[in-house]
Amino acid sequence: MEIDARIARMSQDRAELARTLGFLDCNLWLGRPEGFPLAREIGAGELAEHLAAAYLAGGLVSHWWGKTSSAQDGNEALARADGSLPKGCWTVWTGLPLYPKEPGRVPGPGATHPRLRGVRLYPRAHNFPLGEWSTGGLCQWMLERNLPLFLQHTELDWSSLRQLALKFPTLSIVVESQTRKILYHTRPLFILMKECGNVLLEISNFCGPGFLEHAAREFGAHRLLFGSFLPAADPLVPMGMVLDAELPLEQKAMIAAGNLRRLVEGVRA
Repeated sequence: MEIDARIARMSQDRAELARTLGFLDCNLWLGRPEGFPLAREIGAGELAEHLAAAYLAGGLVSHWWGKTSSAQDGNEALARADGSLPKGCWTVWTGLPLYPKEPGRVPGPGATHPRLRGVRLYPRAHNFPLGEWSTGGLCQWMLERNLPLFLQHTELDWSSLRQLALKFPTLSIVVESQTRKILYHTRPLFILMKECGNVLLEISNFCGPGFLEHAAREFGAHRLLFGSFLPAADPLVPMGMVLDAELPLEQKAMIAAGNLRRLVEGVRA
């Protein structure tokens, strides 16, 4: 019984710390997850319940259709879901090169959606190179609005990303550790983060022992963003990584919410 009581107290302490840190998740998803047959699709109206269950205060919401159907379909789905998204949630739209101009909802010249807080590219899935000559126009448009760029590491090659990061040194570029563990890509990632201060890392699948502490020590906790990949993955797993990390509370707070809040609040309409 004494062991059970200690376990219960530990659980309560961790839950209280999670609530105190106010986690913001930069990797929330609507739509049917591709390649995750056991993951259940969640709708915008269900998101608040899932956030509360995982001690999440909000975050950035994306739609799978932006990859699996088209950028326009995914962005349209996010725009339609706007009225159902919980307070504290914003959206990440799927982008495409600005030329040739395409119809429909794609980030680029013109008015932006009021909830838009980031743009994600899928160079491999959508068959275009991640280079300044193809995506530079979009990157410049994003810079004018201080919008961050999101890229899953499975969608890029490191040399092209390095060139883009050096060409646009004030563009915040978030490397996402999905849809496959980033365990075997730490060498190019760490070299890139050392050279390019505008490259940030989303940590949902950054799962090697001591990785989080190493990255915080070598590159700064301000360059790490909490994400979960909900509903394909459980938010409590990366959350536990942050809670248990051998880092000062101040740095845990930055990773949990402060860094993402800074990006969100820095966006210009």
